[in-house]
Amino acid sequence: MNAFRRPAHFLLGAVAGILLTLPSVGATQPAVAEDEAKTVRSAAGRPADRGELQTRNRSTFVESEALTVQRSRGGNKSDSTTAAVIGEEAWFYDANVELFDDFDGDGHYTYLRVTFDIDSIYVDHYVYARLFLTLDGINWDEYHVTDDILIEGTSPFDDYEVETELVSGFPTGLYDALIEIYDADFGNFLAEFGPVDSSAFSLLPLEDIDNDTVQTTVVISSEGGGGGTTGTYSIFALFLLAVFAARNRQRSLRVV
Repeated sequence: MNAFRRPAHFLLGAVAGILLTLPSVGATQPAVAEDEAKTVRSAAGRPADRGELQTRNRSTFVESEALTVQRSRGGNKSDSTTAAVIGEEAWFYDANVELFDDFDGDGHYTYLRVTFDIDSIYVDHYVYARLFLTLDGINWDEYHVTDDILIEGTSPFDDYEVETELVSGFPTGLYDALIEIYDADFGNFLAEFGPVDSSAFSLLPLEDIDNDTVQTTVVISSEGGGGGTTGTYSIFALFLLAVFAARNRQRSLRVV
C-alpha cells in the first residue's frame, strides 16, 4: 500500500508546484482606480413620505457624483453632544444618523439616513441643505444637495431626511458626517451640524457597495475561448486522471 501511495503523492506535489508557478486564471483581484469617481444614489423628503417602510423605495433614488471640497468652517471632531447649533435666522433643533445594509458582516454599512429638524425665527422660511462625508477631516465629499425645504418656525412636524446608498469611491473606513444649511432665497450660510455637535455624526463605519461583498476566488476555469494557461491546466488534470486510473487498474490485477 505504501509503495503505491508514495509515487502518487510525489506526482501531485510536482504538479502542484508547476501550477503555482503559472499565472492564475479567473482569479478575482480587487482593482481600485486612482481617480475612481465617488458615486452615490439618494432620495430625500419628510419621514412621513416613506410611510411605515424601514427605508425608502430605492427605485426613486437618483444617482449622482460626490464633489470633494476643502471646508473652511467646522468639521473638527469633538465629544460634544450638544443638541442644537443656534444661528441668527435658523438653527438645528436636532439631527441624527442611522446606518443600514452590511451584507458582508464586517461592521461597515453602505446606506445612511440623515434626519434633521431645523427651526427658524420666521413662520415660513425656505432653506436648503448640503450634506458631506469625510474620511480624513480635511477633504469633504459633498454627496447630496437638497431641494428647497420649508421651515415653519419652531414646528416639531417639519423634520427632513436624506437617505443615501454609497455606490463607489468610498473605501472602508470611519467617516464623519456634516450638514450645512443655507437660505434658499439669498444663498447665505445659516448653520451647520456635524461631529463637533453630536457623536452620532462621528466615526461612522461606512463603505461603498463595491466593498460590501463576500469575496470569492475562482482559480481554475474549464470554460473559455481556448486560452493557453487554461488548456495547460486541463492537460494536467487529464494526465492525473490517467495516472490514477492506470495505478488502480494495476492494483486490481495484482489482487486478482
